[in-house]
Amino acid sequence: MFSRLSGRAAATVVTTFGLMCGLTLAGCIKKRIPIEPATPVVETASAPEAAEAPTGKYGQVSGTMLVPDGGLKTFGLHGKQERAGVSLVPVEGQPFKQALRAEVRERSGNPWDLQLQMPVSAAVEQGDVLLATLYVRTEATRQESGEGQTEFVMELARDPWTKSVSSPIRAGRDWQKVFVRYKAAMSYAAGDAQLTLRLGYEPQTIQIGGITLENFGKQLVLADLPTTKVTYPGMEADAAWRQAAAARIEKFRKQDLQITVRDQSGKAVADAEVSLHQTRQAFGFGSAVVAQTLTLPGNDRYKQLTAELFNTAVLENNLKWQPLAGDWGGGFTVDVAKKGVDWLAEHGLQTRGHVLVWPSWRNLPRSLKQLEGDHAKLRAEVLKHVRELTSAMRGKLSQWDVLNEPFDNHDLMDLLGEDVMIEWFKAAHEADPSAKLFINDYAILSGGGGDSPHRDHYEKTIRLLKDKGAPVDGIGMQGHFGAALTGPEDLLKLLDRYAKLGKEIWVTEYDVEVEDEALAGQFTRDFYMTLFSHPAVKGIMMWGFWDGSHWHKNAPLYRKDWSLKPAGEAYRDLVLKQWRTNERRKTGADGVLKTRAFLGDYEVTVTRSGQTKKQRLELGPSPGRFVVTLD
Repeated sequence: MFSRLSGRAAATVVTTFGLMCGLTLAGCIKKRIPIEPATPVVETASAPEAAEAPTGKYGQVSGTMLVPDGGLKTFGLHGKQERAGVSLVPVEGQPFKQALRAEVRERSGNPWDLQLQMPVSAAVEQGDVLLATLYVRTEATRQESGEGQTEFVMELARDPWTKSVSSPIRAGRDWQKVFVRYKAAMSYAAGDAQLTLRLGYEPQTIQIGGITLENFGKQLVLADLPTTKVTYPGMEADAAWRQAAAARIEKFRKQDLQITVRDQSGKAVADAEVSLHQTRQAFGFGSAVVAQTLTLPGNDRYKQLTAELFNTAVLENNLKWQPLAGDWGGGFTVDVAKKGVDWLAEHGLQTRGHVLVWPSWRNLPRSLKQLEGDHAKLRAEVLKHVRELTSAMRGKLSQWDVLNEPFDNHDLMDLLGEDVMIEWFKAAHEADPSAKLFINDYAILSGGGGDSPHRDHYEKTIRLLKDKGAPVDGIGMQGHFGAALTGPEDLLKLLDRYAKLGKEIWVTEYDVEVEDEALAGQFTRDFYMTLFSHPAVKGIMMWGFWDGSHWHKNAPLYRKDWSLKPAGEAYRDLVLKQWRTNERRKTGADGVLKTRAFLGDYEVTVTRSGQTKKQRLELGPSPGRFVVTLD
């Protein structure tokens, strides 16, 4: 199992199963020399077919099993084998007793550079209907969603590698049962086809078990067969957590508001019309944005929605050290970042700073690597960067991510010691004491519930920083979600765990990457409701809101043509309507209007007998009592 994937205290892992039992012994995972394609594999797909009505015979007819009993033992590791170790491990509590455990230690350029393969010994005819079933779970991963991944492929075992199916699979820490249904794109003679489980991804440890493949021939159609449905606990409309969350929102996000209207003599003014309009919420609702897009001519829709939808923003890449050092080419300068922050401030948005130190060589400037052997100069150079950048942005940012992803980005700590993290926080605070300072990491909320080495390490690191006097103000949790969606009850348990550390919590990089837009919309609504209901959470930042400017081209709110996604509808309904107080009422005989309102800034307009008075007020965590005096 990875210890922080490449940690200093990582346990020695058997890199080839042959070391355990000898490559010649039956039952071991064999390494076969495959026929490598001369060029990158181009995925092929059969032409779309007209929808076929189900026959209703699934479960009544039997097919031919193409993966024999004990079929795991027939899979062989091939490709860049030195990058992974594969073994058979026992499994309890599942309908199978063993699983393949694949530890990928090094990233490959292509998913097919590292694969598990087994030959299909039986013939398959073109048009045959097949159903693969497998179970997948993740022990450790570098994916920010907290998920590991593989890809199930059935293909011709030689050039041109004709594929009948290529199905990406992702899973979190719990076992995920996966169905892959497909039709054979061609006829394969016995031994001509192979099943492939691709492993050429970021470092991860995954388990795969319960693999079956059944060929139903022409007895069934695809519509007969089951599919994998992505769900999450608590998505039911009548789930108990919803009522409890609504009660917490009422308690923690609203406060009693009293407005008394008087005339100049101090007499109460009855029957005065009071219009209460919330101009800014106290809770942070934000997104990653691009400074150049905000400050260059054009991009009007992007600018309009940035100002309309959010009260907080973070520059996606403009303040990262690598681009500022020139590693990404021109266009990234502190001046450009300042212009972006100034634009945001002019439109009423606060800005988070991301990120001062991302402490691995792959996320640091290339020039820094030459100091690897000189620890004193390396420490000084990093501190210089922290001081210079925070000084340059002094007073412009509400927050800084000082330290990013320490679980598997720790090259600097390996060389300079863990106490160097405290130095970074102290240097940032000295240079810009008004900015709140955060630690930030991924896979804390995402990937399902329960404990994990990543979550344990994050808590341990935060405690270390606190105990040694680092000025840490907040805990950042990124919130990149894939198919392993964490249910509301588990989210609340995780939030409770870190809330005990006594720091405010922000979700710093929310998005959800699932194909089903309706599901993404429902999860977004439930995620925001859950987080908004927890008193320790002070803000939620999405990592981009428009497909045209999003790292995975799958932003939460808007498609590339600016049409609104279901998640966008949910966000606008919650943030712009349900969680804002906008009302018009009249004072009573005592000149008083009482209501309960969401925390934040307001513009109050009072009208009586042709007189109008406007006044701004801020409703904080204590009951608000305000007086408006008519001229």
